[in-house]
Amino acid sequence: MSRKTVIIIFLLIPLVLISQEKSQQLGSAKRQLEQVRSEINQLQTELDQTEEKLESELSTAENLDKQINLVQKALTLLKKEISKKTVNIASINGQIDVLRKQITALQEVFSKQILFAYKHQRGKQLAWILGSESFHQAMIRYLYFSKMSEQARSYYDRLAQKKTDLSNLQVKLQTELTEQRSLAADKEKEQDELKTKQDTRENVINKITRNKTLLAKAIDEKRRNYKEIEKLIAGLERQKPERKLSMEDQTRWEKLTGNFVEHKGKLGWPVNGDVVHRFGNYRNPQLKTVLNNTGIDIRAEKGTEIRCVFPGVVSLITYMSGFGNTVIVDHNNGYYTVYTHMDEVLVSKFQFIESGEIIGAVGTSGSLEGAMLHFEIYGDNVPLNPLSWLKKM
Repeated sequence: MSRKTVIIIFLLIPLVLISQEKSQQLGSAKRQLEQVRSEINQLQTELDQTEEKLESELSTAENLDKQINLVQKALTLLKKEISKKTVNIASINGQIDVLRKQITALQEVFSKQILFAYKHQRGKQLAWILGSESFHQAMIRYLYFSKMSEQARSYYDRLAQKKTDLSNLQVKLQTELTEQRSLAADKEKEQDELKTKQDTRENVINKITRNKTLLAKAIDEKRRNYKEIEKLIAGLERQKPERKLSMEDQTRWEKLTGNFVEHKGKLGWPVNGDVVHRFGNYRNPQLKTVLNNTGIDIRAEKGTEIRCVFPGVVSLITYMSGFGNTVIVDHNNGYYTVYTHMDEVLVSKFQFIESGEIIGAVGTSGSLEGAMLHFEIYGDNVPLNPLSWLKKM
């Protein structure tokens, strides 16, 4: 067998198209998008009813926070799907290029087979065989011609199959391109929706901060929710025996025993920014009231990455009035860190995360003072001053 024939046979290995697993992933993403949009519609219905009843702007702001969070989730899903489509399209284009080269190679070989058969067809074939100088040569010529004819049929069948594969790939490519354009249109629509809701929320927040009665209500609600965080952490401690971690994460978890307290004054900052409200009492300049801050508030640009300060397990992801999107991380031995006012949450419940790992982005959810991170540290369900635990800047 010639080297050229070996190369051609190698090129005839069937190409692998988009797997069933990827199709299932796409279906899962669509279901997630449908669920997110259903939740947005439900919140919008609640918001419309709230406006009809002329209820508090605080409820409106909270509702808008939740809708904004869901729209951002939808956008994240859409971006991931668009990225996957881009990879799929590149893969299919690559397969099409390979197929076209294979078809060109097959056409060249097949043409030679046809030309040979034409030159020695019927009488010419017989004359060519009978014109042999010996019986042995005649047999070799006969077997050679039979073999060439058989190869010609084989190349024809393979060529036809490759052309069918090419046609199928081109259809698949067109489908992927159509779906990608549809996803891009959905993404643009969601971005417009996000902008509208963010503008509406900003107007509501401005109304609250200009109205002393509404502002007092908001501060009272935040004061209550400082205590609510303590209750949540107490509940998480009670539920810890029921928590199920993988064997790998359980091993990593056990290694944390006694480590958090040894890193007092050495923890990395969760976000780069300026501390605008320190731990303990601070006075609201508009209402002249005092609020006991159980953490610190760090001013940072919206979208700034928030990082976990120490290894641990994400124990809770929730939305809290006055705090917005909230993540609580358990660091073992009764130590917890709390991250609130988040824009996006990029971790999952019961996920083990390392020190410095990104858990989300700074946002305005639950905040009346713009983009910031509210950060807390608890030990034995007692709020601790984060500035005593973080590295000196």
